[in-house]
Amino acid sequence: MTDPRRRYPLDGLRASAARGADAVAGAPPASVPPVEVDQIITCIDCGGRAHLVSYPPEERDWEPGDLTVYRCEDCLDRWDLVVPDDDADGP
Repeated sequence: MTDPRRRYPLDGLRASAARGADAVAGAPPASVPPVEVDQIITCIDCGGRAHLVSYPPEERDWEPGDLTVYRCEDCLDRWDLVVPDDDADGP
């Protein structure tokens, strides 16, 4: 009897594609330097203190594009902010 894995040789490529284009090409994954995220920010609505309530993604630090969530201790507004890219600040 034939091994079913041998009938579909492209199945291994599907698993590689699921890991990303870099894995398929054999290139090492791009290294993104970790970003420092403020634990407390100023609430835009009331000027109070908004605390970070979200956690960094599992097994890595904050990176540009990650979503952070803050909650104001005074007005209880929630702020969903995207971690900015350091290069977005300009020269």
